[in-house]
Amino acid sequence: MEEKILKSEGNFMFKEMTEVLGMDFENKIFVFDGFMFNVCTKGYIKIRINYKEYYVERRELFVVPPKNFFSVMEFSSDFDAKVLFVSMDVMRDIPIIPDFNLLKNIGDNPCVKLNGDKEEDMIKLYSVIERYNGKDENTRLIRNTLILSLILIAVSMFNRTVVLCERTYSRQEIITRRFFELLFDNYERIRTVAFYADKLCVSPKYLSTIVKSVTGFTVQYWINEVVTFESKRLVRTTDMDIWQISDKLNFSNSSSFVRFFRTHVGVTPLDYRNSKICEKDGM
Repeated sequence: MEEKILKSEGNFMFKEMTEVLGMDFENKIFVFDGFMFNVCTKGYIKIRINYKEYYVERRELFVVPPKNFFSVMEFSSDFDAKVLFVSMDVMRDIPIIPDFNLLKNIGDNPCVKLNGDKEEDMIKLYSVIERYNGKDENTRLIRNTLILSLILIAVSMFNRTVVLCERTYSRQEIITRRFFELLFDNYERIRTVAFYADKLCVSPKYLSTIVKSVTGFTVQYWINEVVTFESKRLVRTTDMDIWQISDKLNFSNSSSFVRFFRTHVGVTPLDYRNSKICEKDGM
């Protein structure tokens, strides 16, 4: 799969999904620097958040939290959705703090069913937010208040869903979830299976076995996937020298980084930066 980082202009974005992700968003991986709220208004879509797949249909809301892998696996010909992307800067700037911990930890329940009233309210809020796209202080305050209203409606739906959908996780699922938490916190520094196994108090072989049983892929696959994504992002979206990227990602030297990049991307970092591959990735 190809990867793409999404950052909104002006710290928020309200558009149709095809406008946000591009016309050819199927089977690409996206990572967001904020929250993406989505209301399916027509058809259906099958999505993947990190390693788990979800089926979303009309009148359902799903939320993609920051720093999660998101990809679209399949969608119907009549699929349509309203999308609101909100950066963490806007989140920190809104006048009241909702239960962000709930949104950050929706985990296995990122989708909720909306009743008629909730769907209508959210669609109306989306429409009003879209109109308040100016940069003056008064417009910003109005927009942030409207965004807060939408977030609070979403939080209320997830609060109810979490209570209804409480379940017991197996030891394998618990360890896998904890592995991903550790991975997103440490991938810039450490790429060894042994490190994550030690943190989780299991052997490297056991960790890889259970992660593969839950996700279909090994620990080393996921480590390489995350590091490759971040490498491509830094190469194509920054002016950092290759040695600076190598240092940021804690490679022993630039040569090691170039070898890793060529193995997982197929070209050298400089060739990738200078070629049209970046354009195909949506940059």
